[in-house]
Amino acid sequence: MSPIALAHDLEKTQVTITFARDGSFVADVVNDPAWLKLRTESIPGPFADRVVLWVDGHEIRPESVEFLAPAGREPVEGLAINRLRGRVPLDAKTLRWYYGLVIDPYPLTIHRADGRIVVEEVQGDAWSRTIDLAGQFQRPAVNQRIVGFAIAALLLVPVAIRSMMHGRSNAKDTKDTEDKTGTA
Repeated sequence: MSPIALAHDLEKTQVTITFARDGSFVADVVNDPAWLKLRTESIPGPFADRVVLWVDGHEIRPESVEFLAPAGREPVEGLAINRLRGRVPLDAKTLRWYYGLVIDPYPLTIHRADGRIVVEEVQGDAWSRTIDLAGQFQRPAVNQRIVGFAIAALLLVPVAIRSMMHGRSNAKDTKDTEDKTGTA
């Protein structure tokens, strides 16, 4: 077995980036946990500093990074996942990806919000090709705060109607009682 194939077997690197219509993304960077531990010990610093999402000529930093230790329930059994979450601008057109810890080629899979899937092999410690992001993101049709107020208002309508009906029946009962007693 060649040293390059052996190194790739040790890294077991896979990267999947999934975009949502609102521009948010989840990037799962999968590696062999033993290899990842040795590599991060030799190159200190936070994991987020080891990856670059280059969108339309600007770096997009992840908003959060979560380490998922290997477990049978993970998408890739026995492998560690660094899960990065963030957001790109809704008018984003291009993405280039870089992962600075790896040496050997690895698959980069992009799940676009419009359902298209782009797969490419990144040549280890190198930038990805330019990946098209255009046309998949859209602004929400309605502001979420407005939706919340509308739902609250709709839930209060039956209460208001019941209150109005209860008030009318009380007024009618009072008028009927006054008419029967002869007081006006």
